Amino acid sequence: MVVLRILAWILVALALMVLGHDAISTLEDGVPVITTSAEMLNLLGIGITVPEGGIGKIFLELPLDIVLGVPGIILTLLFRPID
Repeated sequence: MVVLRILAWILVALALMVLGHDAISTLEDGVPVITTSAEMLNLLGIGITVPEGGIGKIFLELPLDIVLGVPGIILTLLFRPID
């Protein structure tokens, strides 16, 4: 239970870092910048190809802060300490 709680907070922290990266990039470029999951995987050197119309394509096109933040928030709410 503690491990999942820590994982949840790590996901939330990563989502906030990506959101900050997008905000700084937007201020630098002058146009809205949204980092997708596919862009981040390409930056890390992991090139993933998914067939058109597949469910994986949907997740690769979503903003990375949503992909990391929503599961992090859900896990945080599910595994919060109960007195």
